Amino acid sequence: MHGKHLVIFSGFGILAVAFAVLYKRKKWSLQKTKKKEMTLYWFDNFRSRRCEWLIAELGVQSDVELVCLNPQDPNQEKLANYRKVHPHGTIPAMKLDDETVIIESGAICLYLADLYGRLVPDLSQKHNYYNFVLYACSTLDEILENLYHQWIDTLLEDQDTELIDKNVRKFQTFGRYFTKVLTGKQYICGNRFTAADCVLGYNIWWASTMRSGVLLNEFPILLDYYDRLQCRSAFQRTFTEELK
Repeated sequence: MHGKHLVIFSGFGILAVAFAVLYKRKKWSLQKTKKKEMTLYWFDNFRSRRCEWLIAELGVQSDVELVCLNPQDPNQEKLANYRKVHPHGTIPAMKLDDETVIIESGAICLYLADLYGRLVPDLSQKHNYYNFVLYACSTLDEILENLYHQWIDTLLEDQDTELIDKNVRKFQTFGRYFTKVLTGKQYICGNRFTAADCVLGYNIWWASTMRSGVLLNEFPILLDYYDRLQCRSAFQRTFTEELK
């Protein structure tokens, strides 16, 4: 009788071990599916900074291979190969492990936040979340790029003052708009930091680098917001420590 019980219990033991192994394999498989190995093509101070910052905030650096690629590289063969990834040859681009490619910095950030299920807002703040990710990438990027090319890349005597004034006014419009949105809040989506802050925060950082931050000086709430961003360790690793 005891021997029979021993056989039964041994059988249950074997089944339990088998189920445990299958569960672990399934769990590992699901994790692998969710967290793909990815490659981010980046270059210093380009819009890829948004993605690098978010990756640091998520703490998933081990999931992403960083490939430095200068879109102005004189090596035409290298650029031709990169155009197989990004048709325009610009930065950034993210290649997933199934060879799918995302070529917009805002889209990369939205994808990563969804993939890991973190740094996304509650439904009540989704309107601000999507609004400012798209606003930053479509409106602010163009304003700051125009100013950068005039103030940084163009000799003083050749600068287009009319174009500069037009874009300064556009930035001031943004400053007034964003001041209203931020009043009484820490971040874009209330008091919770999200991927949207990485996207638009990059624009605030970019503005701070030109003409000693003159674009921000008349907007104290934006300056306070930027101070909060600068205090984040992931921001410091991305923009200050230059760790790659």
